[in-house]
Amino acid sequence: KPVILLCAQYALWSVGVYGFVMWLPSIINAAPNMDIVKTGWLSSVPYILSIVLMLTVSFFSDKLQNRNAFVWPFLLIGALAFYGSYLIGTSNFWLSFTLLIIAGGAMYAPYGPFFAIIPEILPRNVAGGAMALINSMGALGSFAGSYVVGYLNGATGGFGASYIFMAGSLLLSAILTIWA
Repeated sequence: KPVILLCAQYALWSVGVYGFVMWLPSIINAAPNMDIVKTGWLSSVPYILSIVLMLTVSFFSDKLQNRNAFVWPFLLIGALAFYGSYLIGTSNFWLSFTLLIIAGGAMYAPYGPFFAIIPEILPRNVAGGAMALINSMGALGSFAGSYVVGYLNGATGGFGASYIFMAGSLLLSAILTIWA
């Protein structure tokens, strides 16, 4: 049961992460007065926050030995930030972009603690295979996320539906992490 829950959790998480990764430059480039150079620089900002958060979250997760407490809150923050960015829409680019920075950083922050959960809850003889299965489900989620986000962007002519989709997948991922 825990492996199946972690598979579903990581697949949903990857939907949000890779929908974000693949489409962030297009989202930024759609802003008024945006050129390719500004788009490139602004696209890097969420990853700078991600580096800081990944190191900090991993440190405190190791120090406190509580992995779940450092996974689900960040996924929830990412979901809420996506939803907030959706609500703001194009009316205030900088506030909407700030929420996307928070969403990006929050989605990457719990990678270390998440992958530390697996060997802690499973016997050594199955942990490697379970980790491979969980990672494979994440790869499927990443494919689905990139594809569905692109489809929603094209079908609706905007990014709102994809924000809701990514927020929903991160919210479900956070719920499954609490439940697992």
